[in-house]
Amino acid sequence: MKYLLFILVLLLNFGCNKEAQRTGHNQSSDNIVNVDSLNAVFLAGWNNKDSAAIMTTLAPDAVVMNDSLIHTGKASIAKNWISLGVRVLSKIKASSSIKGSGGNLAYDAGTYTLDLTIPGGPVLKERGNYSLLWTQQLDGQWLLTLVHIEDVTRLPDIDVRK
Repeated sequence: MKYLLFILVLLLNFGCNKEAQRTGHNQSSDNIVNVDSLNAVFLAGWNNKDSAAIMTTLAPDAVVMNDSLIHTGKASIAKNWISLGVRVLSKIKASSSIKGSGGNLAYDAGTYTLDLTIPGGPVLKERGNYSLLWTQQLDGQWLLTLVHIEDVTRLPDIDVRK
């Protein structure tokens, strides 16, 4: 009887682990991360116009995709995206649609709104979609490896029901 109970426990354990691996929800307690906390640091940097704080959230090999532009590596991102963006962007708000973490990856995707202040011009309201991919580095730190932003303000609203 003990032998049968032992086999049953092993089968249940094996089955649960296979299901967790199949669905991507096999997390060790060491790798569980609060995605909202990661995002809060990133957004606070932008809203406080603190380029140094933004840079601390980026992995060395990070990629930023913004409209038709792609910036690769921290130096390019700092020069071509952050240094210009912190001057004109404010009141950034993100609304998550999906987020999660597992293993050494964490992600968040949703919609955003922000104010874009053109120097000497009006304040424009922008809205769009975003995806953020965080990876846990060898030292245990979580850093952004992918930022994908799509401004939908300039896109026409298309009714696909017609």
